[in-house]
Amino acid sequence: MILDKFRKHIPEPPDVVVIKSTEPNTCGGTDATRDMRAPVEIVSGDMEFFMVEESFTTMVFEEAAASRLLRFSAYAAKHEQGAFLYISRQTADDCDRTDAGMKLVSHDIFPELVSIVREYKLAANNGFHSRTHGLPENFGGSIDVRYAGGEWISISDNQSPVLSYEAAQAIDRAFEKAFKADALPLPDLQTLKEIRFYEERKDGGFTRATLEILPDGTGVNRKQSCYDDSKIYESEKPVDAGTVSAIKKVMDSNAILAWSGIRTVCAGMSKKCLTFVFPKTEITVTNDRELPRQLSGAFFDIELELTTKH
Repeated sequence: MILDKFRKHIPEPPDVVVIKSTEPNTCGGTDATRDMRAPVEIVSGDMEFFMVEESFTTMVFEEAAASRLLRFSAYAAKHEQGAFLYISRQTADDCDRTDAGMKLVSHDIFPELVSIVREYKLAANNGFHSRTHGLPENFGGSIDVRYAGGEWISISDNQSPVLSYEAAQAIDRAFEKAFKADALPLPDLQTLKEIRFYEERKDGGFTRATLEILPDGTGVNRKQSCYDDSKIYESEKPVDAGTVSAIKKVMDSNAILAWSGIRTVCAGMSKKCLTFVFPKTEITVTNDRELPRQLSGAFFDIELELTTKH
C-alpha cells in the first residue's frame, strides 16, 4: 500500500465530479468520483469488448448454496476470427481452488451480453469509481464494456460489489454456453521455429532479439540493442531445452497466439512486438492488447527471457 503523501494527485477532467476524497497525508480513507459524461442508458447493440470482475465474499451464504459464486471474472473481446473468451470462477464449495479457462471461438457471445447489460441495467451507475485504501485486491468489483459506436460502461468499487448476484449468474451462463463451441485452431507449438522481439524506444534506440529453436529442443538467443550513443551492442547465448519448453508453456497457458486478432488496444502504451514463426505462418502479438490481468503478464515473461537474461 502506498501512503497518500507519496501519491500523485492528478486533476480530474472538468466533467468528473469528486464525491469523496482522502485528506492529504492520511493513511486509508475513500476516494470516489463520478464521470458525468458516462451514459446511463446504452443505445448501441454492437458490443466489442466486455470485462467484469466481482467478489461476493462479503455476502452471507445459505447452507444449501455451496456452489454459489464467490469470485468471478469474465472477459470477451471481438477477434478477427470470432471472439476471445476468458473466465475465472471460484465457488463456496471449494474456496481454495479457482477454475479458469480461455478459448478462441467463432460463437458470437455479444448479442447475449448486450441483452444482459440492458436487462440488469449495468449502466445505471456508469462512471462511478470508488477506491478505499488498504483493502485487499480481491474485494469489490469492476465493469468495463465498450461498443463500436463509442458508447461505454466503466464502473469500479474495491469495497462493494458492482454487479447484482443475478447479473453475475446470467453472465456465467452466457460464458458457459459460449465455451461449449468448438475452439478455433491455432498453430501447433511443437512446430515453433523462432520467436522475435522488437522494441523501438522514444529516444531513437531499439532492442531486437531472436530465439531460434533448434531440432533438439534447445535454442540460440541473439540480441541487438541500440541506445542514445547510436552504437549497436550484440550478444548471443545458448538456451537450454527446459527454458524453451517453459516459454512454450507460457504461450499455451495464456493463449498468446490468439492475442493478435483482438481489437482492443491499451492507450498510451509503448508498442512492443513478439513474432512467432511457424513453418507456414507468422503470428505477431503486440503488448498493447487489453487483456484480463491474469493473462497480461505473459508478454513480459517472454520478453524477459529474450532480452534481459543475457
